Amino acid sequence: MILVYNCVSEPEAAVRYEKNLLKKINTDKEIIVTTPGNAEKDMKGKIFTHLIISGSAASAIDHNTWDGELSSVIDDFFEEKKAILGICYGHQFLAAWFIGKSCLSVMDKPEYGWHPIEIKPNPLFKDVSSGIFCHIHGDSVSKLPEKCELIAESDSGIQGFQYKGRNIFGVQFHPDYNYEEAKEVFERRSATTPSIKKAYTNKIPGEHTDRDGARILNNFVNM
Repeated sequence: MILVYNCVSEPEAAVRYEKNLLKKINTDKEIIVTTPGNAEKDMKGKIFTHLIISGSAASAIDHNTWDGELSSVIDDFFEEKKAILGICYGHQFLAAWFIGKSCLSVMDKPEYGWHPIEIKPNPLFKDVSSGIFCHIHGDSVSKLPEKCELIAESDSGIQGFQYKGRNIFGVQFHPDYNYEEAKEVFERRSATTPSIKKAYTNKIPGEHTDRDGARILNNFVNM
């Protein structure tokens, strides 16, 4: 059974995110999606093997109302040696869970759009060929926990890590958004935050495929 901790704070966007994410994951495992404040209820009496922590418009540097709850969920999965994948905000929160929020920083130049990254050989990236992924973030992980190794990077820094010897991963980029979904997020956020439009970059050369993001998600759930 897979648990998705959906940190998307806007109710309509959270529902849309859940629907789109579930379409990308091809598994026989049951998927339970929980939201801040509901994890204990949604997890009660269930046995999970995998945890996915979503992105969020919230900053992992700040104190958010769900910090304690999400930390407890990670505690449980880590102690029971279960698989964890943090995406964007989830990637940052997971790194901070290991060594504290001092490992996070506000970026001088936020990344919005499609940027190239260098992925290193890793089971999470099996059969993944594209080096260009969606980015929607103004914070970053600037220091890796001691027992974590770098598995993806870019000119701006750390883009992915794995806890050594365990199926525990963080990725700064978004394998959970396809092109159209990300475009909708950019348009919605830039309407209220003009700086997003200024930072937007699209480095996709011609024809684009969204299959690599889904492959990463499915590589994870099949571990």
